Amino acid sequence: MTLPEPVRRFCYAAWGLEAAARRMPWGVVTADADHPLIHDANNACVLEADPTLTPEAIRAALHPLLEDARVAFEHLEFWAASDRIPALRELRLGGTAHPADLVMVFEGARRERGTPPGVTVQDVRDPDPSFWPWYRGAFREFDDGLTEPELDQLTDRARTIFHPAGLRWSVGTIGGERAGYTSVLSLEGVAYLDNVVTMPAFRRRGVASATVMAAVRTALAEGNELVFLLAERGAPPARLYERLGFGTWAQVETFHGPFPP
Repeated sequence: MTLPEPVRRFCYAAWGLEAAARRMPWGVVTADADHPLIHDANNACVLEADPTLTPEAIRAALHPLLEDARVAFEHLEFWAASDRIPALRELRLGGTAHPADLVMVFEGARRERGTPPGVTVQDVRDPDPSFWPWYRGAFREFDDGLTEPELDQLTDRARTIFHPAGLRWSVGTIGGERAGYTSVLSLEGVAYLDNVVTMPAFRRRGVASATVMAAVRTALAEGNELVFLLAERGAPPARLYERLGFGTWAQVETFHGPFPP
């Protein structure tokens, strides 16, 4: 599987929003002193299948940034997950990989899907003050082990970096209450759907399907050439996205450990 060029283009643009990001011949490195607990803000992202790239070269670019930002972990992502990359082959032997994420691209709805009864989806681009505390709490649905500082930094990063760049939400409501959402960020003509979540009290009522498809329709209507998302390989959400019309085009392999090693 090969990373689609539009997805690569989006990744360069998304990480380019980080003030400390540095473009490398093989991808991007960044560290964010304002959000030192967030993995995606402090990492090396390999986007090119460089047949000469080694772990030492990646760390030589990343580690000085981590030191300056006082980051306590090393996070390496291979979006160009090619066996031809020596760094990837070597890191696989270390046994520190997370489950791979699938890069899933919307290929077309398998069938027409209306909004489930009782569910309303709103396109939220300018959230009111009550939105942000709810949004912060929703992160616990992805990982109930998140600390209060991590929740603060996740929310602040979305609010100060991605929302000014166009981050918006398809928010599903039931009975006037927020039931779940899919976030959308469009850059360089590519839309990325992230953080698909349904709050526990509203599950199994079609909220996730409704918000994902609303986000897809809006993104395509706005002229984006491609809509994609990430899903853990083998997990139930990946099967849901397949039913909605997403196909797997590539995968992301991630390696995480303490810093200094």
